[in-house]
Amino acid sequence: MSVPSAQSIVQSAWGDQAIWSAAASRLKADLTRWRSLAAVAGVVGAVLTTLAGVLTGFGQDWWAVRAVLALVGAIVLAVVPYVTRTKTSKDRVRDWVRARSASEALKEAIYRYLVGVPPFAPAPAPAVLIKRSQEIKEKVRDLSRYVAGVEAAPRADRPLQLSVDGYVDQRVNDQIELYYRPRGKESALAAKNLHAWEFRLGLIAVILAAAASAATATSLSWLAAISPWVAVATTAGASVTAHLAAARYDQAALTYFATADRLTALRDEWLVDPNRLAPPRVVKLVDDCEHAISTENEAWMVDWTRDT
Repeated sequence: MSVPSAQSIVQSAWGDQAIWSAAASRLKADLTRWRSLAAVAGVVGAVLTTLAGVLTGFGQDWWAVRAVLALVGAIVLAVVPYVTRTKTSKDRVRDWVRARSASEALKEAIYRYLVGVPPFAPAPAPAVLIKRSQEIKEKVRDLSRYVAGVEAAPRADRPLQLSVDGYVDQRVNDQIELYYRPRGKESALAAKNLHAWEFRLGLIAVILAAAASAATATSLSWLAAISPWVAVATTAGASVTAHLAAARYDQAALTYFATADRLTALRDEWLVDPNRLAPPRVVKLVDDCEHAISTENEAWMVDWTRDT
């Protein structure tokens, strides 16, 4: 049996990282999808049950429609808590957070190995990378069910050899330009849109409540029929608020942009340093950049698990 080459070991480590990254992405997509469905279903259920109540005043000709609307609305409202409890549970959130953490830890270990900095200095040994990768995967062994069916190959641009300049280009610059800034913009835009809907629905609820309360004063008795819809608008607004809080778009945008700025500063400080290629300076660059990335990841983990 031939001894695997150093590059094949790195390739294998990238394969593990790709699998855990794909598993984390699937878990995140599931959480987002089920949260969105639960939020929409809650509003739909409120609309249906309210409409069924409104149709009560339309006589017996509407009893069948009324019954169907009431039944469907009740079922939808009953399903929402079940979906929230099972598909977006605390355990599901923790599993996603831990899977993402494993992916990031594997990525950091590989880059440190390729550049040849601690814990792989002074002479990077493939056996040390194997051991480190195994230690990382062992911590999430209980999540193996999420990766069992994942087929993910490492990206074609993942390096098997790397200089410090390559580290800056493929690790630092990629994190800034291809991850943190785009994700920050996405999170900021999502937060902006949800805040806008939060305001619109709140304003609608206020207008409807004011109109309903003016029924007596204006002698326009039909305005009283608006009252049930105040609760619907309020429920819709609360659903948007809850989704905004659960998705943490505001905090995510701040964290992404702050980390991008930190990495940019570290990169630029290194570029203007006349001794940037000295081994101690290279170690400091990698340590500082990986610390910035891991700090973002740790803060992200704390934020997501704080209320779970």
